[in-house]
Amino acid sequence: MQIVKVFNNNVVAIESNGQEHVVMGRGIAFQKRMGDVIDESRIEKTFTLESKESRERFIDFLNEMPQAEIETVKEIVKMAEARLNKSLHDTIYVTLADHIHYALSRYAEGIVIRNPLVWEVKRFYGPEFAAGKEAVRLINERHAVHLEEEEAVSIALHFVNASMSGVKGESLHIVTEMTKATQAIMTIITYHFQVELDEESHAYARFLTHLKFFVQRIVSKTMLKVGGDEELYEMVKSRYPLAFNCVEKIANLITGKYDYEVSKDERLYLMIHIENLMKQNQS
Repeated sequence: MQIVKVFNNNVVAIESNGQEHVVMGRGIAFQKRMGDVIDESRIEKTFTLESKESRERFIDFLNEMPQAEIETVKEIVKMAEARLNKSLHDTIYVTLADHIHYALSRYAEGIVIRNPLVWEVKRFYGPEFAAGKEAVRLINERHAVHLEEEEAVSIALHFVNASMSGVKGESLHIVTEMTKATQAIMTIITYHFQVELDEESHAYARFLTHLKFFVQRIVSKTMLKVGGDEELYEMVKSRYPLAFNCVEKIANLITGKYDYEVSKDERLYLMIHIENLMKQNQS
């Protein structure tokens, strides 16, 4: 693997099998120059840049970001992947670095921006929020600042974004819309059934998992069609009238706000999940 460009002692661009990659590793480029061969045992992270746009953006990121901030981002991503037990899309390095850079700049200028989704993110993305809090602790420690815990909300949304299937790095607004839509649907359910849901229960966690996937399809305009059984739909509709009426309210909201027609398959699944949630909540 020959070096194409040295960004700093810890980051280089290399060429392998005719394809350009960026690799990170502590001291991997120490006293190295273009054309030298790297020590592959020092590689900690490899980025394969598939498009010209992503390659240029990533290189701009490496050229412009202070090395200390890049190291902080690496540490945070490693921590988050361990805590969440999942791999995050490589775009997290760019989006999170950009976010942290401007958060530090705002701090230096005494500017505080409030996030309106604090309660929703804590409620619907608990693990990501916890990882976000740890990220804030690391930022404060590494850069001698005191970012508020509220900053964990924005960082948590970056984690959610980087966890989404097929994420392209430009969909943070989708995650924000998902959070708002999830809250709106949960509000309809609690008011419709006049109940206070046990948010610590397994039933609530299972329902929330289903709801997140449902909402992701809504905001990305990807309709679920599995060729459902019309007879089954009518049977469930008849057996669970309260759940059916609740789903109709949800469908009306979604159609009006997101221009998305909720299919019968999705209505069927929602009815079943809502009915199960209500039964478990009462037990």
